[in-house]
Formats: sequence, structure tokens, C-alpha cells
Amino acid sequence: MTDTSNKRENLMRRLFPEGSPGIWCPPLTHYKDDGSIDFQRIKKHISFIANSVNSFMIPGSTGDGWELSLDEYKELIDFFFTEFEHNEINILIGLLRESTDDVLEFMDHVIAFLQQKNIEISAENYVMSRFKGFVICPPKGKDISQEEMGESMEKILARGYPTVLYQLPQITENEMHPDLVQYFADTYYTCYMLKDSSGKDAVADAGRDYKKMVLLRGAEGNYSRMLKKTGGSYDGFLLSTGNTFPGQLEKIFRHIQDDNLEDAEKISTQVTEAIIKSFRIASSLSSGNVFTNANKLIDHIMAYSSRWKENRLPRLHSGDSLPREKLEQVEEILREQNLFPERGYME
Repeated sequence: MTDTSNKRENLMRRLFPEGSPGIWCPPLTHYKDDGSIDFQRIKKHISFIANSVNSFMIPGSTGDGWELSLDEYKELIDFFFTEFEHNEINILIGLLRESTDDVLEFMDHVIAFLQQKNIEISAENYVMSRFKGFVICPPKGKDISQEEMGESMEKILARGYPTVLYQLPQITENEMHPDLVQYFADTYYTCYMLKDSSGKDAVADAGRDYKKMVLLRGAEGNYSRMLKKTGGSYDGFLLSTGNTFPGQLEKIFRHIQDDNLEDAEKISTQVTEAIIKSFRIASSLSSGNVFTNANKLIDHIMAYSSRWKENRLPRLHSGDSLPREKLEQVEEILREQNLFPERGYME
């Protein structure tokens, strides 16, 4: 085993003494009518998720990470590290900005904030806490070369903090090739995990030795077939559907670990059908992104069950509200798949 592999394994043991979580969730950001962040609503939602999934990426694409202002970003980070101070949750901090300069600005804020809370975050001196690392994407641009991508991301990796790579061509308009990921894996032991939401799985399926780097799938669907134990290429998931089907995802993962593939496949098919159809409905909306919109449609019904029509429509970061007719369509899908909740988590 190489020195990099040893160091990465050592870091992983310090980050996750009981083993790396198999499921992560990028939680939604809820808003009040005036556009401010609705923290009480988020608190209820996190409690719902945490019954099954206790590991979060704050904020992910599903939580409007690309759209949040710096002030909103500060509020959200403060909330999660203050409100859940005594809860056993894992937090990855998303640095989802289109340019490296913006990433570094947001990163500097987080570092200062965590230092004020006496949370040690450097990989070399890491002390057990809720902080589990930063999440970074390549800078945005379809014409950026792999070399330019690498030079930009190294400015962040060179700082020596636990870091997760995030493949998201839907936003960045580019992809890290396996060669670049291999270089990061060989060079930076602090780079310990990769999330791939491309749906192409080119990095995971390249047959490379990424030196014990954990691979998480971010693309939705066919969940039971994506893990290494069932012939797939991934160690776990970081999924937007953790917002809406955390219990089902946890059961899929547990069934697979117990070699109960029949039940895992049954639940996986059920959730896959629901999410694909919901994504199709959400894809026609002009505001927000499909990850956020589809999950906000489902989440509203999960929160209020049959009383969802009595509550105000969910608001997007843009200020738009999700259309009632889209919610009606999603309700029909959830009922078809026997996923409609008997009681909402807000009731």
C-alpha cells in the first residue's frame, strides 16, 4: 500500500471512527414568503431525514448552493453548526461557486467561523467533530482544459483540509477525466472522496486505483445496482432524494449489506420510478434546478400529506413558488408507487 493510501486511510479513521457513511444528503433550503431562510422549517425537515440519514452536505446543489449569496451562506452554515451542536451528524461544507476566487472567499469565511468555535479542521491536526471536509467542483466553463482545471482546484487542495471532489457537469459544463482524478488521488491524501452526479460514471468505471478514495454516486435511479457489493462501482450515495425518501434509501443500503438483494431491488425500483417521473415534471420549470425543484415538490407532500393544499406553496430561491398543478401530478405519482405518506412530518 502506498504512503498516500496509508495517509488517506488514517485520515478516514479519524474522520469516521465507525466507518464512512453509506448515504449522504444535500438538504433543501426552505424560504419564508419574504424570501428569508425558514430555519424552523429546515429544522423539522432535518429531523425527518435524520431518522434514517445523519450525514449532510451543506449547502449542496439541491440546497441552492450555487445561488445563495454570501450572507445567506453564512446564515446557513451558522445555523447548522449552532442548532445541531449536540447532535451526532456529519457535515460536509459545499463550496459551490463558479470561480476559484469565489470558492476561496467562501472557504475563508468557513475557516474563520469554525476557528471561532474551536473546531480543528486541518487534515494534519484533525480532531473529531461534525466537520468532515469541504466539497469542491471544477471552475465553470465548457472550454476549460484538464490542466487548467487541475491548477485551479490545486489552489484549494494545497491548503491541506479534508476535501471531496464533486463532478457536476450539469452546472460546471465540464468533467474531470479519470487521469485528473487519479492525479489528485495520488498527490493529495486529504482528497478522500468523490461524488459523481454526471450519470456517466466515467471516473468510477475507469478501472483505476484511486488509492482508497471513497466513491459516492450522485446521479439518481437504479440505486440497488450501483454499489460495489452488487457489481457496481460505488461505495455509497450522496443523493438529492435523501430529502424525500431517506427511509427507503437507508433500507436499500441495509438490504444490500445483508445480501437481501430482492427487497433492495423492489424498493429501488419503486423510488426510481417516482423520482424519474417527478424529475420529468420538474424539468419544465424555468426557475431553479431540477434537483431542487423535484425534491421540493415531493417534500411538500411528505411534510403535509393529504393536507398539502392547505399550506402555502413551496418557494424557490428565485422568489417563484412551485405550481399547484405540478404538486397534483407528483401526488398522483407518489400514490401510484405507494409512497404517499399517511401522515406528514410537519403535522
